Parts: sequence; structure tokens; C-alpha cells
Amino acid sequence: MAYLIRRAGISGFCLTGCNSLKTLAIIILLAALTAGCKRNGFTVSGHIEGAGKDDYILLREVKPNLLEPVDSVIIGRDGSFEIRSGIPFPTFFLLSIDSDDFLTLLVNPGDKINITANAGSVSSPSMLTGSEATNVMLGFRREHDIVISELEKLTKAYNDSIGSDRLPLIMDSLDRKAAGIVADFRERAMTYLEENSGSMVSIFLLNQQVVPGLQLFDPAKEPDLFYRADSLLYALYPESDMVLDLHTFVAGLRRSVTVGNETEGSFGEGDLLPDIALTGPDGDTVMLSALRGSIVLVDFWAAWCPPCREENPNLVTMYDTYHHRGFDIYQVSLDIRKEDWTEAIRKDRLGRWKHVSDLRYRDSEVVKRFGLTEIPYNYLIDRDGRVIAVNLRGDMLRKKLGELFNRQ
Repeated sequence: MAYLIRRAGISGFCLTGCNSLKTLAIIILLAALTAGCKRNGFTVSGHIEGAGKDDYILLREVKPNLLEPVDSVIIGRDGSFEIRSGIPFPTFFLLSIDSDDFLTLLVNPGDKINITANAGSVSSPSMLTGSEATNVMLGFRREHDIVISELEKLTKAYNDSIGSDRLPLIMDSLDRKAAGIVADFRERAMTYLEENSGSMVSIFLLNQQVVPGLQLFDPAKEPDLFYRADSLLYALYPESDMVLDLHTFVAGLRRSVTVGNETEGSFGEGDLLPDIALTGPDGDTVMLSALRGSIVLVDFWAAWCPPCREENPNLVTMYDTYHHRGFDIYQVSLDIRKEDWTEAIRKDRLGRWKHVSDLRYRDSEVVKRFGLTEIPYNYLIDRDGRVIAVNLRGDMLRKKLGELFNRQ
């Protein structure tokens, strides 16, 4: 965290609304219009106080690693301007008078955006109407600016203390304060993300940095946030390049989903698997030991985990094939949101067997107790609760169950 404090004082790093257009384009990973799609008109108009004679205002579309000019107009003598264009789906633009002062817009088809700002402060308009999404981003930016200001104060305190005999104690205090500031900001950012889960705003938020090198949301540690955004946005805007960028990125997270570091070790063939007692969707406690007498697949999964969801149809088939012969499934979810968990159960037709969760994701008690480092993960246990096999999926699970039941 000391690194965070020192980096916070560096001038010129790029956050939304700061000075580096190239870095902004890379950070927020926004994309293009798809040729051939139906384009619906929108307007961006307003008033720029203090604009010089013959100043023009430029609208550029944000694409991956580049900014594509859309239109430019001379600002009127009274400071007024208006730009009209068309888009097929929500799109990000930059509105600017010069390269050092720009406003990021998230425009929906049909929007009529009106802006009042001062020349030199286009990035911080005094009024903006007609775009709820843009106002959400502006609200986030204002909160982010406060965080940066607080971290810069800590940076100054650190710099003023260099050479002091008390520097280690001072650094410890500053680190704790910085950690608290960042934790509070992340909590507020999470609220922004939840409230805008079906909006392109979520892509903007997922790609923000607290300071350079420190992602606000780490995909390696919080892949569920990226999976959820991808699932919602890809269903809405499958032809949007910005959504396809996210979809491609998420594909790289699909094969192995890290959930924790192994702390108590896993269990092998012949081991007695510890009991589990967690609540089901209806709030009642469901114990794994209640299924003794059956061969049970203890499956760790989550609604946001694509490889888990891909395996679910196989589980349905195995349950239908062998349940009447003494096979059962006990699924333990590492979800956070109950509605995501229960909707996945309904959608994947998993409701016939037992489901439990404490809705704590990587903080779930089962992550530590079972030494989980990734999901999907499972244990196949015998009628006495001892491990028969570990992490069987697809054809391997079908083969093992066939062996077990066909020799009975």
C-alpha cells in the first residue's frame, strides 16, 4: 500500500476526464459502430462560456486504441453549438475543444444531450441533461477525484516525513489510512456497478484504475463481476465491438476460475469427506451427511462461472440416468447474489437435487476447508461419505458412474 501512496502523487496519470486521450482509449476499452446496423439519430448541443473566436468543438468516437472523428462545428459567438449524428446502440464519445480538455459521453440512440460548460473545463460541465449514463460516469469521476485528493495528501505527508526517525511508524499509519480510503471507494464503486449492471457503464467501471497499475476491479480475483457484465451486455448488444472486446476478454477467464489459495489441503481417494451444513435457497440448513446411503457428487460451482454452467447439462443427464439407482448431487455455490444463484438453478434445470451456499464467494467456509483453488471442482463420494474420485467431469464422470452402478 506504500506503493499506492507514492504513486498517487505522480502528476499526469490518466483517469476519466484527465489529459491522456490515448491512455483513456486503452483503459476503458470502448469500441466501434458496426457497419450496416440501423443508426438512430442523437444530438449533442449546449453552451460553452468563454470560447474564443473561431473555436470549434470536436466529437470523436472512442474505439480500441484510437479516436475516430465524427463531426466538428464552429462554436457560435454566443457560445452555442450543436452536433447531430447516428448510432445503432450505446456508444462512447469524447467531446473536446482541445486535446487537454474533453468530456466522455455515453450516448444512447435518440439521446438529446445538452451541456453547459466553461472553456477549459469541458470535462466538468456545470450542467448536463439528456444522458443519464453520462451523468452516472460524471458522478463516479467526482468521487474518484476526491479519492485522488485524499491520497495526494497522504503522499505529501510521506514526502514531508522523509529523513525522520519516525518514518517507519508514519508509513505504517499512512498505509492503513490509504487502505481504508481505497476500500471505501471500492465499496462505493461496487454499488455503481450493481446499479448499472445492464448498461455499458459497467464496462467503463470494470476497466478503471484507482491509480496507475492498480485496477479498481481485478479480473483474476473477481472474475464473477466480469462474467456477469459479459452475460448481460452480450445478450443486449452482440454486434457492439465494445461488448465483443469484453466477451473476448472473458473467454480467457473461462477455463480456470481461481477462487482462493489452498489452505487446509484437498482430499483424496478413501478419505472421509467432511460434512457440510449450509443453507439452501429456501433458508433451511441442508447437511451433506443427510445423503448418506447414496453415491453423491459434491459439486462446487457458481452461477457466474462459465465452465460450471457448461457442465450442468451433463449433471442433469447423470442425475436422470442414475438417481433411481442411488445417485444424488449436492451442489455448493460460491455465488454472492442469491438471485443469480437461484436463477441459474432455474435456468439450468437443477432444482431436483440439493443446493446450498453461504453467498460469500472466496470467503465461503468451504473454500478454506476443502482447499479450493478453482471451480468447477467436485468430489464423488460413496454411500459412507468416503472419496471415490476427485474432479470428474464430462465423459470421465459418465464412465465412472457407469462402472459403479453397472457392477452392482
